[in-house]
Amino acid sequence: MNKIIIGMLHLLPLPGSPNYSGSLDDVLNRAKSDLENLLEGGLTKVNIENYGDIPFPKIPSSPITISSFTKIVTKLEQEFDFDFGIQVMRNDALSGMSIAHVTGASFIRVNVLTGAMIAEEGIVEGDARPLIELRKKLNSDVKVYADVLVKHAVPLGNQDLRLTAKATVERNMADGIIITGDITGEEAAVDDLINLKDEIDKPILVGSGINKDNVNNYLKYCDGVIVGTSLKENNMTNNPVSKENVREFIKVVKNNF
Repeated sequence: MNKIIIGMLHLLPLPGSPNYSGSLDDVLNRAKSDLENLLEGGLTKVNIENYGDIPFPKIPSSPITISSFTKIVTKLEQEFDFDFGIQVMRNDALSGMSIAHVTGASFIRVNVLTGAMIAEEGIVEGDARPLIELRKKLNSDVKVYADVLVKHAVPLGNQDLRLTAKATVERNMADGIIITGDITGEEAAVDDLINLKDEIDKPILVGSGINKDNVNNYLKYCDGVIVGTSLKENNMTNNPVSKENVREFIKVVKNNF
């Protein structure tokens, strides 16, 4: 199978965030359980995100967030054999690259690399230059996957999807782009993939709304998918990962690709 299939590993609230339980062991144990279910279900590539740290800051994240995130990922990497990426919410690409570099991650996800979006956190701006400079300074081969007109936000001004996508890879040096629906769990527009297919010479991923019933329709037109909600118990984003849901999803993909 030559498609990129990435499962989401949503961390519980980390120390310093409003909903933190008071026990880092709780965060780690849930992460271990979810990761085990993802891997045993048939996934090999996972994106680790501090999804529980609402409300998200814009940037930068607090030192306690970054140190806790790094500790969790380090422990997972020591115990499990898997390929993984890092996403520090809402848009802390520098911390994401730093964690990725020291823990051995292969990629990071950046919500806004190009342009500016109006989100719940306010105006979230792209700032590719310091990220690419840091990667160069570290002599790192960590890939940058960047959302284009990301979910849970609307463009500031008249940002065209095609032009923004081209700028993201050509002028801001992303290694791939991610197309999403309007919110987590909502489907992306297949027409967007079709329109971008001949415009972008880097991988195009779909980053929301993917499930076993629609995944093959998307994989006809893109290079891979990021799947989270539909792999959870009862298809609820905040629930633990369901091993059976993962197995059913991977079976559908393997039977067709």
